Amino acid sequence: MGSKGSKARKPKHSQHLPKVGTPAENRRLQHAEGEAVLDNMGLGGASSGTRVAVTAIIVVVVVGAICGLLLLTLR
Repeated sequence: MGSKGSKARKPKHSQHLPKVGTPAENRRLQHAEGEAVLDNMGLGGASSGTRVAVTAIIVVVVVGAICGLLLLTLR
């Protein structure tokens, strides 16, 4: 059996959440939402370099599709 007071009641790293509606809370919610989207896309544990590469590929594909549609409609 342990002695009285040998185990802390709260972890040392515990931190209160910011109040609802404050800028800090809004930033925290946006960050959590962005992480949830990345998790759904399968990039939750990916490095930042991988995220940038995937984003760049998506942008190139979308811009190419828009340019292709414009060329088709102008003819």
